[in-house]
Amino acid sequence: MKHLKFAVAAAVLAAFTAANAAEAEPSTEGQGIGAIGMTPIQVGLFAPVSIPWGFDWDVKGFDLDIFYMETVKLQGVGISGIASRNRDRLDGVLISGLCNWNDMDVRGITATLGANLCFGNVYGVNVSTFGLREMMKGLDVNLIGSYQKDFVGWQTSCICNFNENDCTGASFALALNMARVETGFQAAFINSAAELHGVQIGVINVAQECPWGLQIGLINIILDNRVKILPIVNGYFGGSEE
Repeated sequence: MKHLKFAVAAAVLAAFTAANAAEAEPSTEGQGIGAIGMTPIQVGLFAPVSIPWGFDWDVKGFDLDIFYMETVKLQGVGISGIASRNRDRLDGVLISGLCNWNDMDVRGITATLGANLCFGNVYGVNVSTFGLREMMKGLDVNLIGSYQKDFVGWQTSCICNFNENDCTGASFALALNMARVETGFQAAFINSAAELHGVQIGVINVAQECPWGLQIGLINIILDNRVKILPIVNGYFGGSEE
């Protein structure tokens, strides 16, 4: 009987200890993937040489690193002298000298003298030399150019805006605008769309199909139009001659 009482008491004690330990465990709800915790401020030379130490913090506030910054999730403002990497979502402002690297979605402002790379979607403002992302909605300003599958908003580049699928809004470039489906406005030396719903202004304008739209330029090509090539102005005049 003594052994039975001892076993019951031990089991109760173990259960009580485990319950207390579970209650003491910090909550990970809303925490970035792989984060060890949250800090309102992180300051350092380069990750992981920072206060607090490490690569694996969610920063909800302000992060300043002289050379390289790496966070799991940033909600706030991050500034790095050379480069930064954010492994989970960014909500806020990220500024780096040469490169901003975001593994997931960005909601806010990213600015750099080099490349803004996002392997998710961008909602907000991008300022860079070159921008790369899955999809963007917002204002995009690039010294060289940008690439995305889909774009909604206003994009400006000195050389090229390349939209693999759809572009809705306005695209400005000195050299080339490309989109599979353009709904809105393109202005560049060469404008190209597989399907045009809007206006192209440039030296050479090309559309494979133009359900509705207008081209203004030196050479205007609409391949499914009755009049396929015209100088100065071309637009939708009906189906193809077959």
